[in-house]
Amino acid sequence: MDPLSVLLHLSAIHILMAMIPGPNTVVVSYCSAAISRRAGLRAATGVAAATFLWVALSLAGIGLVLLRAGELYHGLRLAGAAYLVYVGWRMLRAARRPVAAGAGDAAVGCSGPGGRSPFLAGFATTLGNPKSAVFWTSVFALLVPAGAPVWFLAAAAALVTAQSLVWYATVAFVLSTPVARNHYRRLSVWLDRTAGAVMILLGLKLADEVRIELLGRAS
Repeated sequence: MDPLSVLLHLSAIHILMAMIPGPNTVVVSYCSAAISRRAGLRAATGVAAATFLWVALSLAGIGLVLLRAGELYHGLRLAGAAYLVYVGWRMLRAARRPVAAGAGDAAVGCSGPGGRSPFLAGFATTLGNPKSAVFWTSVFALLVPAGAPVWFLAAAAALVTAQSLVWYATVAFVLSTPVARNHYRRLSVWLDRTAGAVMILLGLKLADEVRIELLGRAS
């Protein structure tokens, strides 16, 4: 398979995965609609930065290390699950304080969900999912030829990072338009509750996956 074809396959796999709603989408959407476009773009940048880190670590083989070091992998996933639950709890608390019309970053203390800056909220949410390293390790093992040159690996990392930034920045732009923000302000309490509940459920689902895996190893 020629390098261009491999990059196109990686591009298609990544954009399809990014389009599936998950914690990253929730964080970027929340920051965009509840705070401001700038906050949403910062969250999108954080997601892209953490995506680059996971891709780079996957290319370095950290995904295999995590799989072999089972306790470390489970511990990291449980930490990520706890963070998602915490973010969801913060969102549920924020639902008691609807965003006023015209409020900017100061609406929630100039910070994103979880009490962090929007960039760190996006970065921590993505970084809190070590399954990304395992996923990308599997994809690279399947598609990237053995002995691929450094320039190709750099191009693959740059492509995935750029796509991540473009996709989540698009989400930020769409959900920070006046129409979207006006709808959000009218429904902010219920939307915040929904977003918070989704984050908590995602965290509990991740924790339950770890529990099932640990029970399977013990049996």
